[in-house]
Amino acid sequence: MKTNRRKISIICSLILIGILWMPVKLTVNAEEVVVPGYHEYTETENEKIDHWYGIARGTYLKDGTCGIKDAGKGKVSVSGTTTAHAVCDKVKVGVYLDESSDGGKSYGQIGSYYFSESNTSSCHGNKTGISVTSGRMYRARGGHSVTKGSTTEMIDTRSGGLIAS
Repeated sequence: MKTNRRKISIICSLILIGILWMPVKLTVNAEEVVVPGYHEYTETENEKIDHWYGIARGTYLKDGTCGIKDAGKGKVSVSGTTTAHAVCDKVKVGVYLDESSDGGKSYGQIGSYYFSESNTSSCHGNKTGISVTSGRMYRARGGHSVTKGSTTEMIDTRSGGLIAS
């Protein structure tokens, strides 16, 4: 009985040691950072812009801008720009067009446009002549990101509402 108990103890110890020493697949997750900064809004009668500026030192993401412009007779144009402090592996901007039928109380997304550049410090994209309904309110939202190595920094921007002519 004592011999069986000792054999079981040795087998269990070997199994435990085997489990602890078993090679494990390591997963490296890219670090995602939301960078502190401030927004500066520019609004005219036919154009609304949100420009975000990063304030943290030592980060990659410098600024991001998104805007919407009335292009006349049921058309709008949207644009976005992302800028980094240094050359990065990827610089991206996504611009989303939102529509409101209740004067800007709530919005629903009706379009999305994606732009990406590699091994650079900036990315710009725009979409012109988008057909919309005259008299409704529209806004642009921007999603900005820069990736350097395993670090990705992100920020969002959102323009004010614009009534389409």
